[in-house]
Amino acid sequence: MVSKIKELINDEFIEFSQLYNEVFFAKNSLLLKVYGHLFNAKGKQLRPILTLLAAKLCGGVTKTTQYAAIILELLHTVSLIHDDVVDEAQVRRGQGSVNAVFGNKVAVLSGDYLLSQVFELSTKIDNKQISQSFAHLGAMLAEGELIQLQNAKQPTFEEERYFDVIKKKTAVLFSSCMQCGAFSAKNPSEQQVKALMEYGEILGLCFQIKDDIFDYQADLRQIGKPVGNDIREKKITLPLICAYQKATEEERSQVFLRLTQESELSEESVAWFLKFVKEHDGIALAEEKNKKLLLQATERLSSFENEEIKSSLIELLYFVINREK
Repeated sequence: MVSKIKELINDEFIEFSQLYNEVFFAKNSLLLKVYGHLFNAKGKQLRPILTLLAAKLCGGVTKTTQYAAIILELLHTVSLIHDDVVDEAQVRRGQGSVNAVFGNKVAVLSGDYLLSQVFELSTKIDNKQISQSFAHLGAMLAEGELIQLQNAKQPTFEEERYFDVIKKKTAVLFSSCMQCGAFSAKNPSEQQVKALMEYGEILGLCFQIKDDIFDYQADLRQIGKPVGNDIREKKITLPLICAYQKATEEERSQVFLRLTQESELSEESVAWFLKFVKEHDGIALAEEKNKKLLLQATERLSSFENEEIKSSLIELLYFVINREK
């Protein structure tokens, strides 16, 4: 699916890849090992694809688009490295996380080094709107993680709080990709930028909800990380919220008891939560919310004339909510 969508921006993506690879050059042998490890599992690179598609939809890909796409992908990579340190995650995309393989100190410093590359590349972009988007993005990513840490200490089952977290820790990056792509093109209208930002935010929400669903249903071979990681860290995600809303008062009390009285959840409690979510249709209900969001995102594209790119962006929505990893 993604490879088919990429065909619309084939030449532009080749240029992006060449420029992106140049960033990962270092004289330091340890950094080169970290870079090699990252490249072994660099993902589908949805964010640069979105940036390039947004620019093409608003008039065409420029050099500014390319630099923006690189910066956004680097910021995404840095956030993953640092998040894994904070979460003490051992696996990322089917292989050991950077912190698991190289240690926390190397992981943090490698992330910081990539961040310095972001600052250097930013000097090549003479666009105030894009620069403001980068600054806003950095603040929101950090704030989203901080709110999630707070929620783990004070469990809340409010959907509004959950969506606030995932807007800031995930969806804002997708939204920034669409915004920066649009701003990098020639004379995008305010309506175009707004519509694409809203599409990107909803796409990001769908992406995170699907990730949160995986935590209650998949196994390590499918998605590259163990089941139950979120609940082990006491993260209250949508499948658990949906199940909680259907539960009896007695079951809700049991949920709170396990979350608040165990400093670290036992494997028995993790298994209990996995069963609880399954028995109360938490996964199915979360998937229903994703389908509703998909329709909202599709509506945001209605005013654009390029049917080919519009269709690809809609296909990307279906890919995100139906993916298996």
